[in-house]
Amino acid sequence: MTRLPIEIETINTDVVVVGGGGAASRAALSARQQGADVHLVTKAAYGTGGSTVHGASEIMSMGAAAGFGDERDQPQVHFDDTMRAGEGFIDRDLVRVLAEDAPQRMRDLVELGVPFDQLPAGGYKLIKSDFGTYGRCAGVRGKTGKAFVRAIADEMKKLGVHIDAPVMLVDLLRDADGAVSGILALDQERQVLLHYRAPSVVLATGGIHGAFSSQVSTPEMTGDGQAIAYRHGAELVNLEFHQFGPALLHPYIQLFSKSCFVLEPKMTNAEGHEFLPDYLPEGIEASEVYQEKVFPFTVSNPSRYIDISIAREVRERRGTPHGGVWFSFEDIPEADLERNIPNTMRWMKQRGVDPRSEPIEVGIAFQCMNGGVRMTGATAESSIPGLYVVGEVAGGVRGPDRPGGNSLAEGQVFGHRAGSAAANSAARRRPVADATLDESLDFLARVLSKGADSDFREPCAELRSAMQRECLVEKTADGLAATRKIARDLRKDLDQSLSATPETLIEAFSVRNLAQSAELVLTACLDREETRSGHLRTDYPKTEDARFGHSFTFHRGDNGEPERDVLNYRKTEETA
Repeated sequence: MTRLPIEIETINTDVVVVGGGGAASRAALSARQQGADVHLVTKAAYGTGGSTVHGASEIMSMGAAAGFGDERDQPQVHFDDTMRAGEGFIDRDLVRVLAEDAPQRMRDLVELGVPFDQLPAGGYKLIKSDFGTYGRCAGVRGKTGKAFVRAIADEMKKLGVHIDAPVMLVDLLRDADGAVSGILALDQERQVLLHYRAPSVVLATGGIHGAFSSQVSTPEMTGDGQAIAYRHGAELVNLEFHQFGPALLHPYIQLFSKSCFVLEPKMTNAEGHEFLPDYLPEGIEASEVYQEKVFPFTVSNPSRYIDISIAREVRERRGTPHGGVWFSFEDIPEADLERNIPNTMRWMKQRGVDPRSEPIEVGIAFQCMNGGVRMTGATAESSIPGLYVVGEVAGGVRGPDRPGGNSLAEGQVFGHRAGSAAANSAARRRPVADATLDESLDFLARVLSKGADSDFREPCAELRSAMQRECLVEKTADGLAATRKIARDLRKDLDQSLSATPETLIEAFSVRNLAQSAELVLTACLDREETRSGHLRTDYPKTEDARFGHSFTFHRGDNGEPERDVLNYRKTEETA
């Protein structure tokens, strides 16, 4: 075995779950409930990182037709709403599983003690989300994901799930047949390599928030799962579709949902000019745009002009110091604010922000990836045997648009299914033999042998700035190509000449993964030469169903570069 200037420990287990959010936690709990020995490995201290824990909005909630609301709302309606928003780009079988399983997963959470918001007269307070026919989304004071993780964590600890944190995924390990045989990870506090020997791995590492200057989660999400799975040959799907929209930028980042915009705040640029009317076509009034606002950004709705105008003002250097514009709620009665956005007002007041006394800075922030490592079936297994993918790292259930509340539901539904399947598979596959461990250790040895740190901080900052500018609201071939060159040059340099010390290894690997994931996203955005939902190509402003009414998948080619394939879910369904 390769000699390294760092200690290696081997841990034998049944299932390793990589991630610390709602999907990861549910997968770990379900695997343990099946009798497996389970290690939950998470990059940030457990309970502090990721979209589920950190995310918050006025209407953050879980969608499930669970019988708590309108009696006409059934899993079939939930299925129809989801298919209508993403038909042709999402797997019908996976959506069926989502709609049918979500009610039981919500009842599981109730049994675990999640305190879903109640109506004064009794019963659950249900939200009618964007693209939803009925109110089916239940929340916990706008910080629903955090409540999920807290409740699941309590149960995991009772059942003896091992929580290893902060520990970063370094590489997947494979056996001679190509199936997963465990992972290699780095204990950040002890600076010890951990070799987890396990026949099942559940990947739940989240999105690529760290690729953008303004994002609503935590920056340790650097596309680790996407990049590492891609290097091992997994298929990724729908990478060009991601979610973003207006958010408070300073002194902290906070999403602004429809509830904020129906109050019609005054928007001005750094010069004090009220700019929204400048961007509205004839026949559309500012009030209509405000009242129609949805989150996330989509061209299918007149409210797109809010996001477009904010982004354009910032691009043309009329923005605020933190890359946004000024919002003023000064003329809105306090009673209206408290009635419409009670959670948002509470959070702002807790941080010393008073939107009625002074303007606040609002800009465009990245929220969520809709694509990721492709789930190939109902147990959330990827195209790599033994590797399951859940949460934001996964792709197949989210297309250009999706109903609000589906994200948290997906994490619970497929987290449960993946965890259960991983446990059952592990019982059949034991013991496992590593075939790629030496290869991973050889790469680590080369990185650590140089005794110095690669100079990647400046190009990484350049990449984040370019992603923020070119890969959110308005996209063009020139901007995307220039940004991809930054990502590709950085990725190639780090693939070939990455150097780090044990103390800087985490940051070095994070940047390498970030560059790889950003390159894949930019390639997908370039290849989709049309405008659809949140993917606005100003050089290709029309939606072209004949040419692009299908998904793209990417895998690593023999030359190491991304190769694109077409995945037409409509034809797959017709064949089936």
